[in-house]
Order: sequence, then C-alpha cells, then structure tokens
Amino acid sequence: MKEGNPMVGTKNNRRAQATERQLKDAMLALLAEMPLQKISVAALCREADINRGTFYTHYQDTQALFNAIELDLVDQVGALVNRPRTDMAAWLTPILTLVRENAAATEIIIRNLTASPLLLAVLNPLREESLARYRKWYHETDPALLEYYFTFYLNGAVQVITSWLKSGARESPAAIAKVIVRAALRDEPFG
Repeated sequence: MKEGNPMVGTKNNRRAQATERQLKDAMLALLAEMPLQKISVAALCREADINRGTFYTHYQDTQALFNAIELDLVDQVGALVNRPRTDMAAWLTPILTLVRENAAATEIIIRNLTASPLLLAVLNPLREESLARYRKWYHETDPALLEYYFTFYLNGAVQVITSWLKSGARESPAAIAKVIVRAALRDEPFG
C-alpha cells in the first residue's frame, strides 16, 4: 500500500478485486463453451472487456487464472470439509451443491485429478477413515492394496459426479450424495 492517503490502497485493492472477479467470471463463461487449452488471453480479455495489459497485471497466463479459480473453490470447500462427519450424506451435500454451482471449473478439475488441490482438500479428511473401513471390510493390512480400494471407490464417486454434471445436474446434491455414500461407505460391501 502506498504511503499518504489510506484510501488509495483501499480503492486500488477494491478495483483489483473487481478486475479479478471480472476475469474469473469471463473464464468460467468461456469454459462453458470450450476447453481450457483453447482459451486465449485475447478471447478472455474480449469476454471480460479489459485490455491484455490489465490481464497480465493480475495473471501470468490463462492457466494461472484457472488455478486462482480452483484455489477459490478450495477455500470454499475447506470450510465445508472441516465440519463433523457423523452423517456422510449430510456432510457431502453442501460440497456437491458448491460443485454444481461451479460446474465448468469442477469439470476441468476432475479431468486433472492427480494435481487438484480441490480434490485433495475433500479427500484428505476422508482417506484415513476410508482406509480403516477397508481394513475391516476386506481384512486387509497391506497399505498398497488398501490404496487400491480407496482409488476404486474414489474413481466411482468421481464418475458419478462427472456424469451428474454432464447431464445438467438435474438431481439434487442430496440425492447424489446419497448415491455416493451408499455405494462407497456402507457398513459392509455387498452385504
């Protein structure tokens, strides 16, 4: 912040935040029409009605802008993930509501699962709990095999969410949460 008039920094900060919001909204609008790799800075600037110099003041490239959108989602999900998990469907429903509200960004994130901070924010609290269930269900102690079980159930949940988004997310987040929880977190598999 500059010395002197304290409103200068505040005004510029608000302006910068407004510009970043405008760029993020433009990115999400373009993501609804085309894949991230095809979005150019020029197209983004046209959509946001800003000049290229302004874009580069805020972001290095379109991937950096998308990463900022993903980190915004991580922050929002983080607040939801840390709630008590006594009822998994009730815990998952607000997360799926957020996913549905941010479908364009979520679909890109799902395509790049291994490096997704959003996915890690959701999964890390569930990993140990799930592995403990799999140890009990499958009488398994090998950590590598337990990870395969986790991967199997995780990929099933991801495919359910992906299919749900691609079909227009017509069902409620609560209904999708129920499907995922019933399939992945039953007391005993196939019982």
